Amino acid sequence: MAFVQIPAAYAADPADVWSPKSYFDSSDPFAIVMRVQISSDLVKAGLSYDAVFQMVTPRLDPDYRWFIALELRAYTLPTKDVHWDNEPFRYDNFATSVSWASYGDAVHEILGPERQKGLFFVRGQIDVIGTNLFAHSDEFWYKAVP
Repeated sequence: MAFVQIPAAYAADPADVWSPKSYFDSSDPFAIVMRVQISSDLVKAGLSYDAVFQMVTPRLDPDYRWFIALELRAYTLPTKDVHWDNEPFRYDNFATSVSWASYGDAVHEILGPERQKGLFFVRGQIDVIGTNLFAHSDEFWYKAVP
């Protein structure tokens, strides 16, 4: 029976994606990692997936502590999403990640006083293209300081 699972998603140093990290200075290297387990049938079938890596601010109030500006308008921004589309499955147990040279680089387009300070979480999801299979992770909380 085919399956897909994300047993863990977390923040990490890109040099060590196998070890979760829960504290980041703005100059620290930063990655969002998803560990993925799938049925080997999906690899054999040559299937691909779409993935979303998210950084999330738990503050959803409209006071512009975490926002972006587009065309001279400000928008509150509860998540920063990075999309990977049509990635082929190569292994049945693997880690996939997105990374930045620093935490400051990861939030460079976000404005407001809490862009590099506070408690945040990361999470992820995988959607197997052409099937009804998908998975999402739990939240992994971390602290960021300027």
